[in-house]
Amino acid sequence: MSRKELKEKEIEFLAQEYEKAPQLFQQETFIDDSEFLKKFGIFIKEKGKLPLGYIKFWPQDFIVEEIGETNNTHTINLGDFFDKKRNFSDKDPTIYATLVKCGLSTIEAVEEISSLLKIDKKQIQFAGIKDKDAISSQLISLRKTKIKDFETIHSPYFFLKNTYSEKGALGPGFLKGNEFTILVRTDSSFSKKNFIENSNKISKEGFYNFFYLQRFGTPRLINFYWGLFILKGDYQKAILSYLCSPGKREVPYFINLRDKIKENFGDWQKIEAALRPFPIIFQNERKIITYLKNNPKDFTGALNQIPEQVQLWLFAYASLLFNKKLSSFLKRGVEPPSKLPLILSDDKKEWLYYRELLEENGITSIPFQHLKPFPYVRWQKREIKIKERVRILSFRIVSEGVILNFSLPKAAYATTFLAHLFNLVSGLPTKDFSSLSIDTKATLGKESIEEVLNRFSEIIQSKTENILKRLS
Repeated sequence: MSRKELKEKEIEFLAQEYEKAPQLFQQETFIDDSEFLKKFGIFIKEKGKLPLGYIKFWPQDFIVEEIGETNNTHTINLGDFFDKKRNFSDKDPTIYATLVKCGLSTIEAVEEISSLLKIDKKQIQFAGIKDKDAISSQLISLRKTKIKDFETIHSPYFFLKNTYSEKGALGPGFLKGNEFTILVRTDSSFSKKNFIENSNKISKEGFYNFFYLQRFGTPRLINFYWGLFILKGDYQKAILSYLCSPGKREVPYFINLRDKIKENFGDWQKIEAALRPFPIIFQNERKIITYLKNNPKDFTGALNQIPEQVQLWLFAYASLLFNKKLSSFLKRGVEPPSKLPLILSDDKKEWLYYRELLEENGITSIPFQHLKPFPYVRWQKREIKIKERVRILSFRIVSEGVILNFSLPKAAYATTFLAHLFNLVSGLPTKDFSSLSIDTKATLGKESIEEVLNRFSEIIQSKTENILKRLS
């Protein structure tokens, strides 16, 4: 069954559940103010004075286009399947193509493509993970794949273009950065004068390079706990929390479902039945439960069913420590060093840098032995710049808010930059923000995105659309 069919069945089931108890699906409005961001180690001076800014009301409000190593931008615009400027040969070992997607994370898109092609997802490589709640484009590479099969795959969530062949393959970091076109919807708290002054200052001085909330697994925002439990060797607790701990921004229905899973923890068949209606939302949880049903006590093996997630959890914990360390300098008014290391290196000095924070979490030495069961976790030196520079290409203030077109180097978050300009708002939008869909690129004098929106019309919806209510 295709992802589209699975998603439709999932939504149909949830619509029936909504009809029984609509209050369990009540959405909230979330504001990333200074008090909330403090939980993730993020401190931005004078944050309370910034205006509110709603992002991702529509997927097209947040456009991400990858910039390759040679400064070529992989646009979201429709194009030919084969690249007109580059050759294709069946003799080359690797197929390269631009992936344009909407409503999928990069990891989910790779899983979908590998499923359609009936190949191992390890054969598909990419340079960076792009947002799910957005329209994004990036280069991917595929090895040991036949072009005749690749040409035929289709999904309402993505399309492929500019295909060519070559040697080699992509890998993490094989990009220069990303170009963003973002509409931030504003209300009466917005001041054009203050915005221009603040953006000009950031353009000159840069912004503090915090890891933002998506690093911590939205909407639950607790994945760093699971990374900590793995580092402490408590694999069962990592799985217990992953399956059962309620998220900070989950709707009550799923919080209740996690409570039921906790009540039946260890009865894997009963939990499998509870998760059966959710092949997409709980796809990773289902992988773990399927494994535990046949291997009831092998929690290490269960974690190895979701290797990409395990890596993300460990990086999330390392990112939390980075944020807290950086904030400790800023709160004291002390200029931080130009770079800070991340843990997950075999260099003792980098762990000692976070000694006090680690000891607070019960880690007193580098836990090599606890990461041995996960050979895909790479031990390597990683230093992160404290400040990043943004290149604002253009912006336009419209009645709905601000359209910003800017580029950032790799590993820098657009939301971190925006958080220095706004108190970001997500979730259920209030009536203070316009709901009008805007062709942001055309408004900035660039090529219209109308054809792209038509291509994704089947899946595009706004944050105010209650599809469950409509279906019920």
